[in-house]
Amino acid sequence: MVDHVFVYGTLKRGQCRETLWPLAPKMIQPAWVRGALYDLGPYPAMVAGNDRILGELWSFASSDMESVLVTLDKIEGTNQPNETDEYLRIRLNASLVGNQCRESLNAWCYCYARSDLLNVGQRLSISPAEMGTKFVCWPIEVCRQFVGA
Repeated sequence: MVDHVFVYGTLKRGQCRETLWPLAPKMIQPAWVRGALYDLGPYPAMVAGNDRILGELWSFASSDMESVLVTLDKIEGTNQPNETDEYLRIRLNASLVGNQCRESLNAWCYCYARSDLLNVGQRLSISPAEMGTKFVCWPIEVCRQFVGA
């Protein structure tokens, strides 16, 4: 079973849902995945794309993953009875920031399922002022920590 969850929005450290994780992780590391990121106001939405999306890789003991995923599915509006999914839980490859060997880790991630609503959000990209970051992230202030990473 996958032991990692990649998060890019409100579940990251310092964000409004940081305290909703049901169990403590073994480790949290900065990581990135390929995608396209939209700012929907109070939270971001990631869909398929080729940008490098910066986030966090939360690692858990295999025995904890079921509890973690059940809780996150509720938070993200995924796999809930009689509800339309807002996000889909998918597996993807996450690369650790600064990892010279280019190894990627298989992780769960929540991607936006309502692409018809993306027109209400702004697609985030690397602005000329932040070109050194090499990443797209939400909120944008977090990217400034990784200039040159």
